[in-house]
Amino acid sequence: MIRAKNALDALIAGLRGRLTDKADWQAVIALANHTLLTPALFSSLEQAGQMQRVPSDVREYLQFIHGCNRERNLRLRLQLNEAVTALNKRGIVPVLLKGAVMLFLSRPAHPPSRMTSDLDLGVAASEEAAAQACLEELGYRQVPEGRGMSRPQDAGVLELRPYRTNGFESPKLIQQDDLRVKIPPAQSRALHWIVHDLLKEGDYWRGRIELRHMHDLAQLAESDEIDWTALRASVPDKNTRNALDTQLLALHYFFGTNIPAECAQRPIIRLQHWRRVFASRHPVFGAPLRLAGSLLWGTRRLSRIHELARRDPVYLARRIGLLLLNKDLRSKI
Repeated sequence: MIRAKNALDALIAGLRGRLTDKADWQAVIALANHTLLTPALFSSLEQAGQMQRVPSDVREYLQFIHGCNRERNLRLRLQLNEAVTALNKRGIVPVLLKGAVMLFLSRPAHPPSRMTSDLDLGVAASEEAAAQACLEELGYRQVPEGRGMSRPQDAGVLELRPYRTNGFESPKLIQQDDLRVKIPPAQSRALHWIVHDLLKEGDYWRGRIELRHMHDLAQLAESDEIDWTALRASVPDKNTRNALDTQLLALHYFFGTNIPAECAQRPIIRLQHWRRVFASRHPVFGAPLRLAGSLLWGTRRLSRIHELARRDPVYLARRIGLLLLNKDLRSKI
């Protein structure tokens, strides 16, 4: 338990360009690998001039992973540009989502250090069929039992989805090297990450933290100066507001991001924040809290469970087992 706490503290410090005394680097690297933050850790320490203070074997490993990720991101950017070119020729201007935004906007020789698992593109619902046909002409095929399309030669999966605005201004048209894309405003991108993690994937109830996305939010807030007060005011329903405030409080706690004081005023938000932080620092003691949260989240999804039970009871049983055994966490802590 102490090991988990110290590793998390040291990783957060490293992502902020600092080193902690007597860091257990084996535990820190294991946590960075699990949360897909190893390249970002190298980049932050390098930019802060701290890499020479890191043990040589650790420095070599971080540099190696960062270099591999750089090459992969260069391939992903070529893949993204190819897809955008083909879509533009059909008169379709895709909306870039999540990691695709950073890949597209980065300088040619300097791709982002973020580990990007796939490429997310949004199109209007009326354009979805044409966009899918266009990508199929490039050789993309639907991933079996999964979301997205892929080709054997590519570094990642491309996921095409219908895009709808969420109340903020429309995505901005960006033209770069004859490529035309739309990029949502920073507030929309931030809300997308928060809703996806805390509500869609249940982290608000399950007491989990997607640390990579939280790091993304911290960087986005630093570079784009997000108006969190306006973002909070735009959220109409109670569940989304609770999730938003809980994530913002964690963002301030871990990365020092400036947030409105109102985020921490309600007892339910402070309780949820304490539960997530406690469980991440003390996995064994926090396990009962997370199990209770997983059961609560499951009850909220009963309507969908009935639908899945009719269509595929075996898949439903597998999903329930994975959830209760915490086998579906991927990069979460």
